[in-house]
Amino acid sequence: MPAPRNQSWQLARNLLRLLLEPSFKRFLFPAVAAVLIVGAGTYLFLKPTAEQQAPIGETTNSPVELNTVAPPPIPEAVRLPGDPLTASNPIEAETKIVKGDTLSAVLKRMGVSNEEATLSIKALRKVYDPRSLRKGDKVTLSLSSEASNGAEGRLLGLQIAEDFDRIAGVALSLEGKFEAYEIVKALDKSLGRGSGSINSSLFEDGIKSGIPAGVMVNFIRLFSFDIDFQRDIQSGDKFDVLFDQFIDYDGSLVSSGDILYASLTTGKRTLTLYRYEFSDGRANYFNDKGRSNRKALLRTPIDGARISSGFGRRKHPILGYSKMHAGVDFAAPSGTPIRAAGDGVIRRAGWNGGYGRYVRIRHNSIYQTAYAHMRRIAKGIKAGVRVQQGQIIGYVGSSGRSTGPHLHYEILKQGRQVNPRKVKFQSAEVLAGDDLAKFKKSRERISALLLQDVDTKNLSN
Repeated sequence: MPAPRNQSWQLARNLLRLLLEPSFKRFLFPAVAAVLIVGAGTYLFLKPTAEQQAPIGETTNSPVELNTVAPPPIPEAVRLPGDPLTASNPIEAETKIVKGDTLSAVLKRMGVSNEEATLSIKALRKVYDPRSLRKGDKVTLSLSSEASNGAEGRLLGLQIAEDFDRIAGVALSLEGKFEAYEIVKALDKSLGRGSGSINSSLFEDGIKSGIPAGVMVNFIRLFSFDIDFQRDIQSGDKFDVLFDQFIDYDGSLVSSGDILYASLTTGKRTLTLYRYEFSDGRANYFNDKGRSNRKALLRTPIDGARISSGFGRRKHPILGYSKMHAGVDFAAPSGTPIRAAGDGVIRRAGWNGGYGRYVRIRHNSIYQTAYAHMRRIAKGIKAGVRVQQGQIIGYVGSSGRSTGPHLHYEILKQGRQVNPRKVKFQSAEVLAGDDLAKFKKSRERISALLLQDVDTKNLSN
């Protein structure tokens, strides 16, 4: 005789309570949860009725097949968003974090009561720090159906995508308490590769060849110490890049990772870089002789800009007479980030006459760099502050004596302005000893991979 309906729900309740035991929450939850939930669902909703069951002593005519093949691995944990007896029609709502948002403010904005907002955030802190929320992050809420009537709906759970392979969240247990959990996606690490010739622009042609946009941005930055992307790049120049990528269980690209190898040919010159990771975990890029791509100063301290005016005498566009132009102008949209050309200490940050909003950095006893006409100076940038190469120090604007948005960039050598395009710097780091020997082995391994079909090369082992 089949079990009464209320006994079936009791079984489901007991199974769900088991999932919330501490020993299951983090390590066994993803796999066991799926098995128990699917089993309970099958028992509750797919079991045969009394009329469909065969009488004792008789067999059905349908053949029974035994599944001897192991099921595929479960890529994600499976959960129920609260008690099925009280949340039969949950509402899923998603919102994006905007500047100045806190998780508490988001929950209240979505109709969650103050009490439940406080309790859910307290539980979430076991697996996630709410203070790490960033602009653009997505928060997904599961609410009871009462929320659709304009009243405060019961919060059943929430999820935050902390990274491309990890989700943190809380769910309301059958006892009415919020329980924290984590979902770590099972991803395969593989290699991606893109190469081609430049027809329109390096960035656009890289994207057309299948290279992710983020990889192309990093590719360009790797060569920004040696290449003037406005004058050195010509049609027909070639590029090649090998990079890590992360693939999910259905073969979709989830995220791209580090560049392992990059090559750029301009005219008759080919520049090649290999990634090398030191024993302390830091990584850098070196040419085939073990010299770092990093130089004392960046040649171009701004991404995606064009040179609108070079170094030398010119007719001033505002004053109308010939005047020495003691730097290089980069035309770019207002608000484009400006980066420190090298490590150093801020010597001046503020208004400077015709230069407008201005920053000057002292890099060593010989070199300084200056940045002018900013729309605004980055937060925290003031005299005496130490900055690192590539750090954002301000944003493109048209302050001071300027005809339009651009960055005026100067290099000063022993206090005297010099042509940024003619300054040559030695590599910031040269490998030697054990590091050089290990680098050569790493370089040989990467070179061997370049000879293979690396698009499907699995690196998980």
